[in-house]
Amino acid sequence: MRIERHRVERTVDIAASAPSVWREVTQVDLASFRHPAYLKVLGIPKPLSAEVTRPGVGGARVALFSNGHKFSQEITEWQPCERYAFRFAPDRGFRVAYCLDLSDGPFRILSGAYDLRQIGARTTLCLSSQYELRGALGACLRRPVRAVLHLFQSYLLAGIRANSERRELPPA
Repeated sequence: MRIERHRVERTVDIAASAPSVWREVTQVDLASFRHPAYLKVLGIPKPLSAEVTRPGVGGARVALFSNGHKFSQEITEWQPCERYAFRFAPDRGFRVAYCLDLSDGPFRILSGAYDLRQIGARTTLCLSSQYELRGALGACLRRPVRAVLHLFQSYLLAGIRANSERRELPPA
């Protein structure tokens, strides 16, 4: 079976310090994010929460979704205010687009990372995701998957930006 690995990333500039952005990345308040109608139409469940249960390398974060399923994330890099990286482990039966099982289908998300870079009073935040496409169906999904991942990343980054700017920590 043919397996293709891909990477997609989005970057946003945030009017907040790296510590404020780091807090929003690691303690993300997903309940405050407005789930766009286009994601619902595309069969992308709304993320409800994402809680770091054990910080640091080897630690874990659990993300719960409106479809009753979760992503477990194993933390692979933990550099406060600089980088947070993780491997995905979706529940069996976690479906997107109504029929694609992320745990055992032609499209699988492998890992993700947030990179922060503070420049003055602003922070650049980059979200990258690595995924694979399997077999002939996976090859047919190349463009739609990339487009939907860009939309989903933009949604997450917009929420993190809004929360970071609204809750900016006072200077130390």
